[in-house]
Amino acid sequence: MEHNAKLVSSEVAALWSAYMQNSMASCILQHFESVNEDQDCTEIIQSALTNCNYVVKEVKQFFEKENHAIPIGFTQEDVNLKAKRVYSDLFTLRYIKYMAAAGTAAAAALLEVLARNDVRELFSKTSQMFMQLYNDACDILLKKGAFIRSPTIPPMEKPEYLQDESFLSGLIGKHRPLTVIELAHISKNCETNSIGRTFITGFSQTAQVPEVRKFMERGTEIAAKHETVFREILIEDGVPLPSSWDSTISQSIDAPFSDKLMMFQVLSLTELSVTGYGTAIGTSLRKDLGGHYTRLVSEVMQYADDGIKLMIKNRWLEQPPQNVDREALRNRSS
Repeated sequence: MEHNAKLVSSEVAALWSAYMQNSMASCILQHFESVNEDQDCTEIIQSALTNCNYVVKEVKQFFEKENHAIPIGFTQEDVNLKAKRVYSDLFTLRYIKYMAAAGTAAAAALLEVLARNDVRELFSKTSQMFMQLYNDACDILLKKGAFIRSPTIPPMEKPEYLQDESFLSGLIGKHRPLTVIELAHISKNCETNSIGRTFITGFSQTAQVPEVRKFMERGTEIAAKHETVFREILIEDGVPLPSSWDSTISQSIDAPFSDKLMMFQVLSLTELSVTGYGTAIGTSLRKDLGGHYTRLVSEVMQYADDGIKLMIKNRWLEQPPQNVDREALRNRSS
């Protein structure tokens, strides 16, 4: 007997999220393609677009076959291909690198909760596609001398075990040197805030709704503050600071994206920040670092909560699939 399993909740969640993220990224990449002047970026932008459109198409087919409602997501109504340039071509390349890394990690992480073979095949292929895209973006950035590297440290002379608990340090006072694991997370989170600050600065000058512009301005301040926190930790430890991300933004106020798309992109960035900070908390043994991350997570979560309320107010936040409200069904005749 052939077992024809229906999609379970975790599979619906994975497919729905993939549709939302990739339909959004497709709109952003279409704008980047329309203003691109760097021949080195032409092919990789097209590859990134192909990847995103493939995922959107495949997810749509899954939902149609299983009689699930297809998400609204993001469409041509959310991108203005006639809008002037806001970001540089180098930022486009760095966005693709960042997007591809996030897509690879998300697809790989989701495999753990997927049962059906066809769904696993989709996300396995998606992970491979975005991993290749990431490597291609890295190669171009290295070629241009624009790859942002994490700090270097002297080689370790010999391995050894910890002798006492002083390695953990306290919340205040003198701290032991950063480990390479702690350095890696600080560098990554600094990078996340840098790309977020650049993105949101452009959003703040092109958003149409005044309340959205104000929300974006607040976001740039938070990202800059968090960058400063991480850089000060590196300075105190005597670690060479990594280069800053490209922050070249034009003076155009012509909106390439809808306010709905920009708000969703910001919420996606806050989600990645919270994930990055949470991972860093679990792997950072210095207590002062845990204190920093806990405080910063709280600020990001409050910002995200305010963003969600703003999207709901403007009817921009699409509701994910949810379980049946049994109580509402029972009370329908009351």
